[in-house]
Amino acid sequence: MSNSVRPTVAAIVTSYYPDSHADVIVGKLLTGYALQGQPVEPRITVASLYLDQEPVDDMGRALATRHGVPVYDSVGEALGLGRPGVNVDGVLIVGEHGDYPINANGQLLYPRRRLFDAAVAAMVAAGRVVPIFVDKHLSWSGADALRMYDTAQRLGIPLLAGSTTPIAWRSPAIDWPLGTPMTEAVTVSYDSPEAYEFHALEALQCLAERRAGGETGVVAVEDIPRTELARARLTGRWSPILETRALQAAGLEGHPLRRARQALAHAFLVEYRDGLRAAVLHYEGGVRNFAVAAESPKGPIDVGFRLEPRRPFGHFALLVRQIERMVLERAAPYPAARTLLTTCLLDAAMRSRGVGGGRIPTPEIAALTYEAPGALPDTATAEEPPFDPL
Repeated sequence: MSNSVRPTVAAIVTSYYPDSHADVIVGKLLTGYALQGQPVEPRITVASLYLDQEPVDDMGRALATRHGVPVYDSVGEALGLGRPGVNVDGVLIVGEHGDYPINANGQLLYPRRRLFDAAVAAMVAAGRVVPIFVDKHLSWSGADALRMYDTAQRLGIPLLAGSTTPIAWRSPAIDWPLGTPMTEAVTVSYDSPEAYEFHALEALQCLAERRAGGETGVVAVEDIPRTELARARLTGRWSPILETRALQAAGLEGHPLRRARQALAHAFLVEYRDGLRAAVLHYEGGVRNFAVAAESPKGPIDVGFRLEPRRPFGHFALLVRQIERMVLERAAPYPAARTLLTTCLLDAAMRSRGVGGGRIPTPEIAALTYEAPGALPDTATAEEPPFDPL
């Protein structure tokens, strides 16, 4: 497919430096990429770029010049290609990375809603809407995320959001059997709490949404204070058996598993409206993969999620493929409601943690329902990783 017939997109980026999300998403569209080890041509063309910040190691402007992509000073100009109107076929908002404030709850205040609102304002003024992709969670704020989701629904804007975790490799390469009851789940996480707990929530939710009855909403979230973690484990606030199985699915056994259990640093509990209870456990050492263990009527099911730990970061190629599909078909391949749910869960957990723990009701998502997507092409969920994940 030649550049002249490919749909075009505006890339709206917070910060573009080596190995940033802009590099591994927008960069693949600019320079080409490999899908499951095979070179493929991008199916959409980056027609414009907006840089919210330009750090000392910025590579976005030079790369744009090399590929003949204009860099504009505003989101509206990027959508209009320097002219009035919306003159692209889609918008990519890659609002991960950059030098932004952190609030008292430890949340990084990426301006995803500001960038989204600017894109929507340009569409409303032009009388033309095009699909929008928002990388990772919709916003640090659940209220902002709800506003963004509702705006897209009201205006008929196709919206895709989320991380690479639900579409990446798994070990074992299985899914939760569609329509099978799930009564309890434990998911394990590591590294930066807010950024990586979102991945853990996406791992949890892409399985939980397939349970009997589908997604019915979440009524509350509770962070467990660090001083109470040992007591919470002993008193059954989550299943120690599922915790162990999740750590095993993350690739740990023996002494490494025991050391990881001792490195538990954060935990928050999720109360689903239909009675499902889940725990997100975050470790400061030993754990290097996301994994979920959940209880079914036939016994536990354990799934490890595998992201390629080095370049070319092939899991982002899987995400780029889904972005391309949305722009080409003008429909999201999987529901943005999943990302709305996980965004609001993370915000509630961070707010609970910020006040020293306690139960936070989530009325904004207590009745959120959606159907799990069917089989998706160009994903790796049915494949073991072709790389060493550790």
